[in-house]
Amino acid sequence: MALTATGIGSGLDISNIVSVLVSAEKSPKEALFTRQETQINAKVSAIGTLKSGLSNFQDAAKKLQSGALLNLRTVSTGDSAFFTAKADQYAQPGKYSIKVEQLAASHKVAGANIADPSQAVGQGSLDLSVNGANFSVTVDPADTLSAIASKINNASDNAGITATVVKSDAGSRLVFTANDSGTDNQITMSATDTSGTGLSDMFNGANLEELQTAANSIIYIDGQKLTSQSNTVDDAITGVTLDLTKADIAATSTLSIKQDTDSVKKNIEEFVNAYNTLISSIDKLSSYDAETKTASALQGDSMVRSLESQLRKTVSERVSVDGIESALYELGISTDNKGKLNIDNTRLTDAINNNMSLVEGVFSTENTGLAHKFDDLVQTYTKAGGVIDGRKNSYTEQSSRLTDQRTAFSLKMEQLQARLLKQFNAMDLIVAQLNQQSSGLSDRLNSLPGVVRT
Repeated sequence: MALTATGIGSGLDISNIVSVLVSAEKSPKEALFTRQETQINAKVSAIGTLKSGLSNFQDAAKKLQSGALLNLRTVSTGDSAFFTAKADQYAQPGKYSIKVEQLAASHKVAGANIADPSQAVGQGSLDLSVNGANFSVTVDPADTLSAIASKINNASDNAGITATVVKSDAGSRLVFTANDSGTDNQITMSATDTSGTGLSDMFNGANLEELQTAANSIIYIDGQKLTSQSNTVDDAITGVTLDLTKADIAATSTLSIKQDTDSVKKNIEEFVNAYNTLISSIDKLSSYDAETKTASALQGDSMVRSLESQLRKTVSERVSVDGIESALYELGISTDNKGKLNIDNTRLTDAINNNMSLVEGVFSTENTGLAHKFDDLVQTYTKAGGVIDGRKNSYTEQSSRLTDQRTAFSLKMEQLQARLLKQFNAMDLIVAQLNQQSSGLSDRLNSLPGVVRT
C-alpha cells in the first residue's frame, strides 16, 4: 500500500530535512545576489549624484562664458515715467540727461463705415503699400469686412500692414495699421472695382480717413537731438537700449549706468562654490573608510579618477588674454592642497573694478576660456550617450544579468527541492516496507512450534 504522507514509514520529518538542505544550498548564493544587487544600486545612485553635481557646476560655469553674462551693468532711471533702459557689456559707466519730446507712432487709416458688417461690400481688388513695398488682395463678391481683413493679414507678401474690423456708434469699418512706427511707414491704398462701386465707395479718395499720423520719436541726450523711427532707441548710447514710454519736453530724466561688480563677483563665487562642491562629492563617492573598512560606491572607479584629474588640470591652465598668459590666481583664486578653490576677496574685487578685461579673458575667451573648457569637459560626461550614460547602461546590463541569474537559480532550487523530496520519499517507502517485513518475520518466528515466550 502506498504512503500518503512523508515520513510515516521512517518517522523522519522529511519536509523539514529537505527545507534545511535546500536552504543550506540557497542562502549563500542568495546573499551573494543581494550583495551584488546592493552594490549595483549604490553605483547607480552614486552616478546620479555625480551627474547632478556636474550639471550644477556646468550651470555656474555657463554664467561666465560671455561678456554679456559676466560683465554686467546696473541701470537706473530714477522714477522716470518717460523711458526704461537696458545696458550690455559694451555700455560705459556714466550719467546722461534725457528728455523725450515725442513718441513714435504707427500710421493708421480706415475705410468708410457700414451699418451691417456681415454684408458683402463689393468685388474687385485692394492695392496696398507701406514703406515702398506693395501687395494686393482680391475681394470676392461674398467677402465681408472680416473676410477682407483675414485676406490682408494672411497674404504671403503682406509688406507690414494689419487690418482689423472696428465697430463704433457710426457703424463698422476696416482699420489698417502699419506694423512699424515712423514716418517711413506711411500706408497708401487704392480700390479697383470689377463690379459696381462698393470698394471705391469704401476706400478711395475722401472715403479713406487717416486716424493716426505716422510720427518719429524725438529725444534729447545731454541736449543733443536724436530722431528715430521707433520708440526703441538702441543707437544713441553705445551698449544702451532705451524704450520710450511717455513724452514731455519739459521733463528731464537722468540715466545712470554703473558696472555691476556685485553680480559679477557673485557669479564667480558661485562658480568656485560649485567647483568645490563637485570635488567634495567626488571625494565622498570614491573614498575608503579605513576604520570601518568600508569602500564608497565608486571607490577605485577609473571614470571618477579620470574626471577628477581633468578637473584639476583644467583649473590650473593658463589662458592667453591679449597675448598675455593669465590664470585664475591672477584674479585671486587659488587651489589648496585638497584640490579646492579659495578666493582672495581683495584681489578679486580689485580685478573686477580695475581689470575687467582680464576677468573676461580668463573665463570667457571663446574656446580657450576656462568657462568654455569646463563646459566642454562636463558635456562629455553628462550628454546623451556620454561617459555617464555609458556607465549607467553598463550597470543596467549587470542588473539584468543578475535578475536572469536569480531566476535561473530559483528554478534550480525548486528542482533540487523536488529531487530531494522524491529521494527521501523513496527512502521512506523502503524503510516502511522493511519495517513491515521485519514485523511479519517476527510474527512468523513467534508462531513456530517450540518457541518459548518469556
